[in-house]
Amino acid sequence: MSLAADHIQFGYHRHTPIFGDLSLEVRPGEVLALLGPNGSGKTTLLRLLAGMLRPVAGTITIDGLHTHALKAHDRARRLAFVPQNPALAFPFDLARYVGFGRFALGSRDRPKLVHQAIDRLDLTNKTHEPIGELSAGQRQRAAIARALCQLGESAQTPGTCVLLADEPTASLDPKHAVRVMELMRELASTGVAVAVVIHDLSSASRWADRAALLDSSGSLIAEGSPESVLSDQALRQAFGIGFERIQARGELLALRPVASR
Repeated sequence: MSLAADHIQFGYHRHTPIFGDLSLEVRPGEVLALLGPNGSGKTTLLRLLAGMLRPVAGTITIDGLHTHALKAHDRARRLAFVPQNPALAFPFDLARYVGFGRFALGSRDRPKLVHQAIDRLDLTNKTHEPIGELSAGQRQRAAIARALCQLGESAQTPGTCVLLADEPTASLDPKHAVRVMELMRELASTGVAVAVVIHDLSSASRWADRAALLDSSGSLIAEGSPESVLSDQALRQAFGIGFERIQARGELLALRPVASR
């Protein structure tokens, strides 16, 4: 099940468009990294893909259906969304919060899936704690656990087939950041279509199958393999600075910004 944006245009205000003509596809079995400077529209693009915003022109479809025309229940049966700052307005405990991921898909195997998702995000000792009392990193992992619960367990427990995550590692320590990106790769290996907003260019190079690079005007300036997208020319065009490449045995280990003088 693929998710595709076809020549979309969008702006929060009529005279200040964010996207003028953007096309992009999130494909099954791949991790797509969405890259770009602050204000380039990465979060807006993710919300458009999720059907939470409606393009002014163009179409966004999931399995051939217009995402913005689907009811929330029907979108949840096809697509999981992880925000950068999860809204936690009610004092539910962690287990109940994670279990919300199954509401649109039925209760089949819900306790099992909740337990597995919590365990995979290293939150077992927080199962019965109020979600609002957790640290920012723990809350972020809880939101990812909820998405895992929604995604289900392949054919035995049907779930959604697309995962959109907005900077899922932003609040995490190194250990859990690596674990979350490993999970993204594991999900893609089962056929899930994954799109992730990432600021760490080195992580995009390591974990993504494809990358899409936006510039400050919201234009898609490069798309393809991380190696091709993270070229010196494209990075300078997007961020306005150069980057030093740190490599070992032909593998890119890090991209370090070069201070302008």
